[in-house]
Amino acid sequence: MATSAIDSILQNAYENGIIPGAVVLAATKDKGVVYSKSLGLRSFEKGSKSEPLQIDDIMGLYSASKLITGIAALQISERGLVDLDEDVAKILPELACLKVLTGMDDHGKPIMEERSAKITLRQLISHSGGVTYDFLTPLLMRYNESQGLDPIRAWTTTVESFSCPLVAQPGTAWKYGTGFEWAGYLVSHLTGMSLEEYTKQNIAAPLGIDDMTYFPRKNESLRSRMVSVTRRDPNVEDGKGKVILDTHPDILGAVQEELGGVGLYTSMNSYMKVLCSLLADDEKLLKKETTAKMFQPQLTPAAQRSLQSNFDHIAKGEEVGVPPYVGTFPQVRYDFGLGGMLSMEDIDSGSLKWRRKGYFFWSGMPNIFWFVDRAAGVCAIFGTQVMPNADEQIRKVINMVEKEVYAKFALQA
Repeated sequence: MATSAIDSILQNAYENGIIPGAVVLAATKDKGVVYSKSLGLRSFEKGSKSEPLQIDDIMGLYSASKLITGIAALQISERGLVDLDEDVAKILPELACLKVLTGMDDHGKPIMEERSAKITLRQLISHSGGVTYDFLTPLLMRYNESQGLDPIRAWTTTVESFSCPLVAQPGTAWKYGTGFEWAGYLVSHLTGMSLEEYTKQNIAAPLGIDDMTYFPRKNESLRSRMVSVTRRDPNVEDGKGKVILDTHPDILGAVQEELGGVGLYTSMNSYMKVLCSLLADDEKLLKKETTAKMFQPQLTPAAQRSLQSNFDHIAKGEEVGVPPYVGTFPQVRYDFGLGGMLSMEDIDSGSLKWRRKGYFFWSGMPNIFWFVDRAAGVCAIFGTQVMPNADEQIRKVINMVEKEVYAKFALQA
């Protein structure tokens, strides 16, 4: 399933040290997978064999985990275990006790207010529940220090690591953060199953996936297929260095339980099966009416304005003060669905009919990027393991690959 233009983009990126390797798959609604490519090396570890990267090698998904946990959350809603709009804080006392942090006073003490609205599952899986990551939020880092904690808490368990105060009243702002960790915790609480077992039984098994896990190092066959994490050589200025083995501490190294927003591992080949199921609307994972909700905007007007402000800055190249995200963000209207971001306008690129209204997408920290475009009848994933997120050179590669996928495989009517 070779397509010379995409092959050439990937080969050039590999030969120039922009990527250590990559796995790219694309599919159409009618034909299934129409493009599959892996190149580069699996391992950069000393003493390891320099084996070629395969499409079924195992990658850390980081925030690409969120889509899978979002599906799990929607499944338990379908089954009547929780309503999308009920107050989940009533179910999870650890979440219920969190107040809203509005600032720090002159003596370095936190200024808090009571939560005035319910926190819903809909909000948790659309990043509008008011919970966020401390490493993205200087106010939370100051709060942690005021409590005698590290500014950025180590990731161990959902309750221990993510019981920071809210930074906005639920529903009033879009704050990228820990909603999916709490959603995964809710799935486990309501089903009486670990998120690991729930995911294997209800998402992986129906699609014939046998390599989706939060604990790949416990399985020898998976451990031997794990892809090395790399980082651009810091000794070269302007982020132009070639990729080398990442020797930074693993941010998932202290994890003690499943973290639904960041902790999942699988192959890009298996992740593609999830995307294909959503594109085909085959009801292997969700009922048609539930899948339709995933692709519909979920934010309140206030939360949408908050999101739009973030991504208008990015589109203008003004990323100072806002977290960098993987992928390309043209200046259009955005919203958030249930498990991924939405582009709410058609986007053309010259003569190319590119992203269609309703384009559903997100990413993972090691520069993983996925999308499902139901109007264009196409989905794809770009997988690599390069830290940190939003590497500018890889952003350009992903953009070129995506446009070639559209040119070759998308419905152009």
